[in-house]
Amino acid sequence: MILLLAIVALAIGVFYGVLQLDVPGAWKFGLVFIEMVIVGRVLIKRYKLPSELGMILLKSRIGIELIEKMAKNKQAFHFMTDVGNILAYGLSSMVIMKRSNAASLLVGLVLLAFISVLVAPSAFLFLVQVIQIGATEKSIALLSDNPDLGLLAISAVLLFGGLAFFILFGIIFYGGTILYAVIESLFLGADSISQISPGGTFLLPGVNLPLVEGILALLAVIVVHEGCHSILTRIARVPLLSSGIVLFGIIPVGAFIEPDEEKLAKVNDLKQTRVIIAGPTANLIASVVFFIIFAGIALLINGSGMPEEGILAGVARFTYMTLGLTFALNFIVGAINLLPLPVFDGFRIFDINVKNKRIVNALMYVTLIFFVLNFLPWLFR
Repeated sequence: MILLLAIVALAIGVFYGVLQLDVPGAWKFGLVFIEMVIVGRVLIKRYKLPSELGMILLKSRIGIELIEKMAKNKQAFHFMTDVGNILAYGLSSMVIMKRSNAASLLVGLVLLAFISVLVAPSAFLFLVQVIQIGATEKSIALLSDNPDLGLLAISAVLLFGGLAFFILFGIIFYGGTILYAVIESLFLGADSISQISPGGTFLLPGVNLPLVEGILALLAVIVVHEGCHSILTRIARVPLLSSGIVLFGIIPVGAFIEPDEEKLAKVNDLKQTRVIIAGPTANLIASVVFFIIFAGIALLINGSGMPEEGILAGVARFTYMTLGLTFALNFIVGAINLLPLPVFDGFRIFDINVKNKRIVNALMYVTLIFFVLNFLPWLFR
């Protein structure tokens, strides 16, 4: 135990020292990454800890017991996932899922409007300011020239397609803009591609996100996402084999739940859909909750005349950044997870509910092509 405490104390000391270095964020991230790889390997070998891909898996029954208790609220979580269907797919959810009721439809549409008008724009604005990626005029030219048409199109996509098709529409629209810039650069000799901003980026604590605040926010996102997957798994009467916390070295980076995949695959389509959509739904609802808290804290800080220096100011900035990242990343993860890509929940939802696999695969390939196109401008920077 003394050796373990010494290793942890040393790791914390080195970690803190790295944070104080006057070097770019990428260097800090790299140094912390190397440190945590070494610490993780030492702990795994010395104490024979369960691991996967170098991550320490601290298994516990406490998480499962908590999930079992929460899973008793069956009706509440079923209602949550029904609302999630509306958030994800709008009115088209009644066709895709073939299930809806007046209450979930009303709540879902109200939440969809709130997220679309307040949470989503605030999340994008906050992240753009944090990671400092400027927008490009090319990407909004059509909507700027035709504001009424743009607003009408966005409203229609949100109403009938929900956030899933709204994000997909945005990816295709911006990907098309990038593709046009590539064609201009290759065949017309224009320098369009280097002047356009990427449509996406990887969000990495210590690189383009504050290190500590970013880790805390991502941890909250993962716990919310995986926790609700797990609760609906138990409601579907599928056993959970294990649960726990994922550590990268000494840094908690997430939580994990291990369901019985064979039994999960045998439950009916509705139960499987509820299990899968629970994660993105929880993230979207969490984004609303944290947005309200964030807005309240921001108003309090701005209206209190708080000094710019000192401990209190530092705590305020830390709280502001952590809450801002938590609401923004919950929205981003929840919305992006709805895309019909194999690694995301959205693909599994479509695969379960759309029986024509040609449609599922076609949508997946179109999404994948335009998703990749959104990252293409990074190659020309």
